[in-house]
Amino acid sequence: MSLRRLLLRRLALGTLALWGVLTVLFVLFTQTWDWALARETGPARMGGAEEGEVAEVEAEYLADRGLDGPFHEAYLTFLADTLTLRWGESFETGEAAGPLVLEAIARTALYVLPAVTLAVAAGVGIGLYAATSDRSWLSGTGRGLSYLAFGVANFWVGALALVYAFGYETVDSGVTFARSRGVVVYLDGEALAAVTLPFAFEYLLPVVLVASTLLAGVVSYARAYSMEYVSADLTKLVRAKGATDRAVAEHVLRNAAIPLVSMLFTETFALLALSVVVIEVLFGINGIGLLFYDAIWARDLPVLLGGAFIVVVAGVLGSLAQDLAYSSLDPRVEAGSR
Repeated sequence: MSLRRLLLRRLALGTLALWGVLTVLFVLFTQTWDWALARETGPARMGGAEEGEVAEVEAEYLADRGLDGPFHEAYLTFLADTLTLRWGESFETGEAAGPLVLEAIARTALYVLPAVTLAVAAGVGIGLYAATSDRSWLSGTGRGLSYLAFGVANFWVGALALVYAFGYETVDSGVTFARSRGVVVYLDGEALAAVTLPFAFEYLLPVVLVASTLLAGVVSYARAYSMEYVSADLTKLVRAKGATDRAVAEHVLRNAAIPLVSMLFTETFALLALSVVVIEVLFGINGIGLLFYDAIWARDLPVLLGGAFIVVVAGVLGSLAQDLAYSSLDPRVEAGSR
């Protein structure tokens, strides 16, 4: 299979995946119990309104969201609008959904990109060192600390950092808040949303928490793939020729790079999907994770479908970039073998 045919196949599969994700989301948020509608009709029912009045509230709610017609008509309309980037306005805020999603993604990227870079650089370095110096106490310590960072829940660490930095108290109204230098952090049950936080909490700490989540996986895979080549005959020949430890490490990494590229994309993408939501809800960061979280509770279809569109497209493009990286890293790899 030529590289061109492979890329076309990836695009076709990506298009199918995009259609599937958008369809599943639409069905889930239109054919299941609508908690947002219940919030609209609940006060009317509690106030003793008649069924006719409640039905009017429901009809107005569905009409405002374009869901008052037959299912297939609403589905085709939302699908066509999403695929043509006409996402409309947010049901919750009335703002254009497109700019909301793009601004949220840009905000998320401000801490995710540095975190991924840090995790990959440190993880590959630690994993490679652990593979080439397996009996060194330093390699064992590095691996142990990375696994510890992965095992500790990052949302718990973040919450502790916020409470330690600001302190907290519970007032008579039941609202728990922290106060320091005019900064207020509201705690609603177990969910903690930061209204105003200093630079360290808005940027630096999220970078550290995301990087610590990804680090252990990168270290584990980098060590495992590197060890396959550490004891290889070609590596022994490189050592026998008097190569330095750095040259040997570069040789091992160059050979282990192809499976590492595949792992780094798939594993990182999966872990980020969860970590971003947790961290942004925790710190009140107006990124894509918090936007999705709020959109789910509001059943805000334009934002949900628009955000899902961007995420799936990013995944497809990442997969294409991965295929191109294979040939760049090792031209001996045939397109049909990928």
